[in-house]
Amino acid sequence: MLYLMRHGEAAAHSVASDKERPLSDFGQRQAAAAGALLADAGIQVVMSSSAERCRQTVAGLALPGEPREEYQDALYLADVETLLQRIGEIEDEVDSLLVVAHSPGLPMLANELSYDAGHGDADAVRCAFPVSAVMAVQLPCTWAELADGERSGVRLLGTVGSEGNDPASC
Repeated sequence: MLYLMRHGEAAAHSVASDKERPLSDFGQRQAAAAGALLADAGIQVVMSSSAERCRQTVAGLALPGEPREEYQDALYLADVETLLQRIGEIEDEVDSLLVVAHSPGLPMLANELSYDAGHGDADAVRCAFPVSAVMAVQLPCTWAELADGERSGVRLLGTVGSEGNDPASC
């Protein structure tokens, strides 16, 4: 199972450089709420951008079972190709992966997978992917096959926005 998540709401740009921006108080609450939704997902690996707001989002999830956490500079503002490349490097033994990253790359990947799963409405996926939103995708292939373009049988299980995010504001 692949889970895609945007980081929680970040503090204002004036607080620090973009990569160093922490979560706002609201963003911390969003991360905790998303963690409650993911508590039973059995996530084995969390692959996250190294940006502070992503690190704090992962910490705020407080996932059970102590999944392996990987923080990667390459995921900071990564495009779809980079995200897929990094996903493709995950070991086949991993059954459940959470990727925590940024817009626009992560929502674009969500849109691509949604389209491939037969739910191709770019505006709906974009608007259903505000900060701290989570998308669950069932994959009938390995991580490497997904990265190489295998999409047959990809199944979108759903996207959950977070409290306080109005999809109409996308």
